[in-house]
Amino acid sequence: MMPALPPCLVLGLVVVGVLLALGDRAAAQDQPLEMVFIPPGDFEMGTSEEEVAALAREYGVHPSLFQVETARRRAYVKGFLIDRYPVTNAQYARFLEATGRRAPFTWPGGKYPEGQDDYPVTGVSWDAAAAYAAWAGKRLPAAEEWEKAARGTDGRVYPWGNEWRDDACWTDDPTCPQALARTTPVGAFPAGASPYGVMDLCGSVAEWTSTDAVPPNEQLNWHWYVVKGAGGAHSQHYNFRCAARAFTAHQSRCHAWLGFRCARDADEAPADLAPPRATPLLPDPPSAPGPDLGALNDGLIRVTPTAGHGAILRAPFLPVGSFALNVPEQVGAQGLPLGWSMAHDPYQWRTSEDQTRADYLCTWPDKAEMAVVIECGSDAVTLTISLRNLTAEAMKSPQTNVCLNPHGSPYFEDPERIRTMVWTDEGPVSVNRMPAGGPGEPMHTGWNVATPDQTARPEDGRVRYPIICTRSRDGQFILAHTCAQGTSVASNAHYSCLHSRPLWPDIAPGEEVAVTSRLYFMRGGPEDLLARWRYEIETPGMPGGEE
Repeated sequence: MMPALPPCLVLGLVVVGVLLALGDRAAAQDQPLEMVFIPPGDFEMGTSEEEVAALAREYGVHPSLFQVETARRRAYVKGFLIDRYPVTNAQYARFLEATGRRAPFTWPGGKYPEGQDDYPVTGVSWDAAAAYAAWAGKRLPAAEEWEKAARGTDGRVYPWGNEWRDDACWTDDPTCPQALARTTPVGAFPAGASPYGVMDLCGSVAEWTSTDAVPPNEQLNWHWYVVKGAGGAHSQHYNFRCAARAFTAHQSRCHAWLGFRCARDADEAPADLAPPRATPLLPDPPSAPGPDLGALNDGLIRVTPTAGHGAILRAPFLPVGSFALNVPEQVGAQGLPLGWSMAHDPYQWRTSEDQTRADYLCTWPDKAEMAVVIECGSDAVTLTISLRNLTAEAMKSPQTNVCLNPHGSPYFEDPERIRTMVWTDEGPVSVNRMPAGGPGEPMHTGWNVATPDQTARPEDGRVRYPIICTRSRDGQFILAHTCAQGTSVASNAHYSCLHSRPLWPDIAPGEEVAVTSRLYFMRGGPEDLLARWRYEIETPGMPGGEE
């Protein structure tokens, strides 16, 4: 047993520990000098119904896209300080060194790219951003505070005024073949300063706020937060408005276009606030023509199972070609609770030696047995799900939902959903023309497949075929989720994910039924996809085709 330490030594060690902790925090206190005081008072916030209608007409989108923006009103905000710039890589690195937290996924090898000290940090979850703010003696700003810092008191549209200016912020070129969202050094667009002198509120990174997008589920510690501003993956001017809040995100999510800045309560402006930095030089745009896509015969798609019912698909002919599958994300039937929260037998994936096939078998005792098979080809993947009814009653209205998530492939990531399309009677249309989802997660939306006697116009909120797809940034490839027969399609801009729900018949006791979905990673456009889908569902012997 170690001898007890003298009380004076214990006290000394405690004092040293406190001083070290304060020293770590003091290292973060070079930021408060680069803060801006926002005085207390009213300001005009939100979006009116007339403005929503005008935006929908101007940009050719459905007005429900703006449904979760705060209604136009006068709001009072107490005085506060807000960072003049988003938190940078160098600032966040000091936080990691002091706390030992994990580096963002956007830092290759755990370090940010050389020469990007003053670039905004990205790939940070809400939890990590809030932890940084607390470590720095600050907090994340509320959505109302962010909007007032951007908008001032005159109700302006953008932080810099009412008219769009190309020199006021960075915007993405969605036709550029680059594979990753680009950011710029903080302060690179001085013309984009807000009335209070707050910089980079739009264009380099969108930003976390502390405002809940929907009521939280405290029992599950489940929060979705409002994201303000627009980042390096955004190009549509309506997302750069001060009032915009079309993006929301779960507290655990990370994106290459999402960063944050901090705020602090204040009754008046401190005397030692620093002026804006000198304007940095903008980096040269990428000189390379884009990713080398190779040819389709460079290799087959490969599947790697992950924990639970997940898998990763890798397409070697695509840049950063990693795609997540949740297969299935949901499963159930009318009056028959299944799902992953229900008691089921242990199961394990099996994978072929060349990783072109994976399968598993899962059983809900006395209820159902489900078999999942993933088979990879050169530019398509076949998903087969079989359900066996283990009850003495008919299994009515079975349903499964598979999520195809290109979050790991920025070549297809489409948070604005301008390249994500469904088919209506007008042909392929951007899903921004379709009715958006409910409050809180406005870009998590599904649309039913029209019956033969129904119309499928964008305003009807119905689609003609069980096909949903996203074009690559440069338009060379199509990523698609399809079924031979389906009930609905859906997407979530937060994840850029694609869903196509298959049509299941009722299953008699003891019987087994299989349905097939098809994922495409094909060269071409929407017309090529539709022709390929039609050929395969009408050709006997093809996956999902006629028998």
